[in-house]
Amino acid sequence: MGKKKSVLIVDDSLTVRRLVEVVLSREGYEVYTAPDGDEGLEIARKVIPSIILVDFVMPRMNGYKLCKLIRSDRKLKDIPLILITSKGEDVGQSFEEKFCVLHYFQKPFEPDELIEKINEVLGVQEGAPDKTVTSAPLDTDGELIEGIDKLLRYYFEKEFRVLLKTLMVEVLKETEVARSTGLIISGELRYLTVADVLQFTGMLNLSGRLSVVSSNLNSEIYLERGQIVFSTISKPGYRTFLTDLLVEEKKLKKKDLKSIVAEAKKQNLPVGRVLVQKGSITDDELMGYLKRLTEDAIFHTLAATSGHFYLEETPLPLNLSDIKFRLSTSATILDGLRKLDESRLAAEIFRSDDMIPLRLITNEDALEGINLEDKELRIFSLIDGKTRLKDIIIKSKIDELEAKRICYSLQKIGLLKIKDERR
Repeated sequence: MGKKKSVLIVDDSLTVRRLVEVVLSREGYEVYTAPDGDEGLEIARKVIPSIILVDFVMPRMNGYKLCKLIRSDRKLKDIPLILITSKGEDVGQSFEEKFCVLHYFQKPFEPDELIEKINEVLGVQEGAPDKTVTSAPLDTDGELIEGIDKLLRYYFEKEFRVLLKTLMVEVLKETEVARSTGLIISGELRYLTVADVLQFTGMLNLSGRLSVVSSNLNSEIYLERGQIVFSTISKPGYRTFLTDLLVEEKKLKKKDLKSIVAEAKKQNLPVGRVLVQKGSITDDELMGYLKRLTEDAIFHTLAATSGHFYLEETPLPLNLSDIKFRLSTSATILDGLRKLDESRLAAEIFRSDDMIPLRLITNEDALEGINLEDKELRIFSLIDGKTRLKDIIIKSKIDELEAKRICYSLQKIGLLKIKDERR
């Protein structure tokens, strides 16, 4: 097989760079990115890419000057250029004439059209590149739905706080639950929700383990002085292990998994701690992965509406003692309930699993302040304008409810639309 074709993306929008990187990486291209013309020119001279994508409006060195310098450089002058612009047809045509730009895309555009044009320019047949999937760096999306946030905040911080605290304390007194047994309180989820119980533990600064047993999940949430330390969940079709995340993000090779687990058992240490010792990940990265697993597990646990819960007074297990972060119970509940509300709305909007999503890349103004999570990038990368929603969900290995919520989020920020089957 010949040398892998390479693409340089020069765009000041971090989100645009990452989205294009995800799309082209899945097509087998080696992708380089730069946030401005100065850095783009430096990378171009270093790697000599097969093709360069240039944004028109950028800080420091804009697209016009970059194209001019590329065309005047002896080593770069023959590299095909494609312009990405939000400035309209006049700008695109002007670049075509002055710098022999082969094509221009006006935001928003469908990335599949970009792939088709790049394949055409480089003479690549469909499916020909080595489709080795590479993962783009991932960020965290902190966007909240303001209305829901205000409503739930008022409820939990005002009326519900007083009512639940009074009720729970009286129940504990009247039932004389023996602390010597380790059980603080237990009950059925049809009477008290998981959110209710977690809020109760936060208000009374309780420590221990909250176990939730339902027909389709088993969950454990460890708490310390009213804050969440860690959570784990067992649910059909849902993977929750740290090693799964590390393999997906290429921090750990599958072939090394068995030896790492054996080493962890030998040293009587968690797998994550062994990986930190070996330098595979940093301690901060480990804490980041554990936090993501915890937030995800709590989101799924909050969705349980039937079953039983058991809040026990038990010391924090030794393997969790070195976890540095603590999550606010109230903030975690609010974020989880927001996601659940989005999921239910998404389930209605994307009720047909035969829908075919189309992906879009829009302009930087629309993407300002938006950082996509790893799951959102994974879903986005699987959308190709041909694959049905149900198959995207299967390939993503993400829970159906969560996958549809992600589609809804992508649709809200203009990165996804549904294909019109009538066309």
